[in-house]
Amino acid sequence: MSSLTVAFFGATGGVTNAILIHTLLAGRKAIALVRTPQKLRDQLTRQDLSPEVLSNLTIVEGNALDVYAVKRTLTVSGPNTLPNVIVSGLGGAPVFKFQWLRPFQFATLDNPRICETAAATLIQAMGEIYDEQSSLRAQHEKKPLLTFVSTTGITRGPEDVPFWIRFLYHQILTIPHIDKRKMEDIYRADAEKSDQQSKLFRTIVGIRPTLLTPLDNSPADYRDVIGIEKIRAGTEQDPAIGYSIKRGDVGQWVWENVVRQAAGGGKWEGQMVSLTS
Repeated sequence: MSSLTVAFFGATGGVTNAILIHTLLAGRKAIALVRTPQKLRDQLTRQDLSPEVLSNLTIVEGNALDVYAVKRTLTVSGPNTLPNVIVSGLGGAPVFKFQWLRPFQFATLDNPRICETAAATLIQAMGEIYDEQSSLRAQHEKKPLLTFVSTTGITRGPEDVPFWIRFLYHQILTIPHIDKRKMEDIYRADAEKSDQQSKLFRTIVGIRPTLLTPLDNSPADYRDVIGIEKIRAGTEQDPAIGYSIKRGDVGQWVWENVVRQAAGGGKWEGQMVSLTS
């Protein structure tokens, strides 16, 4: 599908940045909404993307929590046109704060509701676009596929966290997990609608990686991988259980198995996919 167009929210984050790069390297068109365009340009240049590759990237300056900015991003290609795929990988910066009443729950975020708010913003933006361009709503098969980066530890199905770290994992990450779960609930509510015309997205694919590495604040690099042939993937009812996975591997897996296959109805559509190495 050479005409594939993909919109990105959170493109400066490690996982989403890697998906973006694989999209561009494959010659597909990408649109990225970012608060600081130069930061994204610097990231991509540092990872040796050529001007020719970058010519397929449109950068929109703005905030993914702003409905107007999200609408501009989704409609930048022109009226009655939406991207084929939407990738959302937003997340907050970690903040560590000890509380005597909850000694294990010391990990929080600079914005503890960023994922929930971004999801609600995207839903509102899509709804307004369909209200303003009603012909788009009627063409269900042409609606975007939405894939979003979530986490293990918030499943509705069997436990997807290894037994030996389960207690600490759930305790330490309680606050970030609340935000991710609310985000998932928002997106899954749309996917679970019985009336196709009322749905905002053709389908969704949730990505639930285990602990993302490296743990430090090192620059994003899509080449920092062990190889997707070593990555295990599972569904909500049959999860892949493990301890960690590199951001670059998640990005390549999502490109190969979700974004690239969006036109043909990939096997993971409609799933909440756990990923681990």
